[in-house]
Amino acid sequence: MILAVDCDEGIIKIGSPPEDLPGIVESVKINNSLLIEHTEVQGRSGKVKIIQGWDDSLLLITLSLIDDPGAGKTRWDFLKQIAGVFKKVSDNGKPKIYTLSHPMAGAWGTARMLFSSLETTESRTRRKINASLEFVEYESAAGVIQDRQSAEAQAQQLTPAPAPTPIVSDQQRRGLGTLENRFANI
Repeated sequence: MILAVDCDEGIIKIGSPPEDLPGIVESVKINNSLLIEHTEVQGRSGKVKIIQGWDDSLLLITLSLIDDPGAGKTRWDFLKQIAGVFKKVSDNGKPKIYTLSHPMAGAWGTARMLFSSLETTESRTRRKINASLEFVEYESAAGVIQDRQSAEAQAQQLTPAPAPTPIVSDQQRRGLGTLENRFANI
């Protein structure tokens, strides 16, 4: 399934074929961080940091949902449509995986996402709903690269090391007997 965010027009398209997701795009945010394990070492102040790679990227889209009298739809109708997308499952009964189409996501190298969280807040005084759609990276590019590198390292460990090259070449070895005889008589 495709998830396309067009910030210039304020439209989100989702699905195959793509349909417009209701709401006005207020912001698009992507973040990521290192996976760091902190361990204490006796006799040393502070903690030692062990870096284990990168975490999965998070995408946060903030939408404003307002009534559209011209279309005869309320903000609640729009929220119901977004909640339906959030709860959509694929044929195997698991949540849908979306392919993200957005320049910022492309710059991060983020492509496949799971719709992981939906949070809404109503503002009665303004007759508006703020919706936060959170997507989490399904397969991070960094994780795939790390898996490949660790698999290559394991393959190298299992492959026997080539036989060491001799320090003395065959030609040099032929002349050693003569040298030994000459210096042995000194």
